[in-house]
Amino acid sequence: MWWMLAVEWIARLILGLLIGLSIWSVSIIIDRFRHFKRIPLDTSKERSTLKNGIKLSEGYYGEILQELSSFESSDQIEKAHSSLMTQKRRDLEKGLPILGTLGATAPFIGLLGTVLGIIVSFGELSKGAGSTNTVMFSLAEALILTAVGLLVAIPAVVSFNIFSRKTKLILGEAEGLKDLYLAYRKKS
Repeated sequence: MWWMLAVEWIARLILGLLIGLSIWSVSIIIDRFRHFKRIPLDTSKERSTLKNGIKLSEGYYGEILQELSSFESSDQIEKAHSSLMTQKRRDLEKGLPILGTLGATAPFIGLLGTVLGIIVSFGELSKGAGSTNTVMFSLAEALILTAVGLLVAIPAVVSFNIFSRKTKLILGEAEGLKDLYLAYRKKS
């Protein structure tokens, strides 16, 4: 029964794949955590600085406003801000589609490995040579694949949701600061 050996090895390859996907996921999560840690969600300092007419040149939002200050008309500022936000969005969302995909597919990859492991267990039973311990070990090995799939998916989905929410907040703050910048610019 060569097919049982092939199915067993495919299940083990799936375990290796899931471990690799887990490492990839964790590396993206760490990278995004470090990236978002540098960007403040509170823009009260920037808002008060704009209100007082002082130019900003440092920090995440200060760089955006500094870039906008080189344009004269409101239309130019709007277009420049839109272009700049497209670039910033791409930077903020780096790795998020991978986390979303891993969160959606890893449980199914683990389930495929579990099904293959159960096939191996039934193959052992059908040969009649497998002891109860061998079959139970084979079933446990199969269920481990589902657990590993879930261990890959859960942190990926949670991180995807957290980082997506932070991306929306940061882009919203940048939009609000641009509007405030335009309002104070028209005032002076």
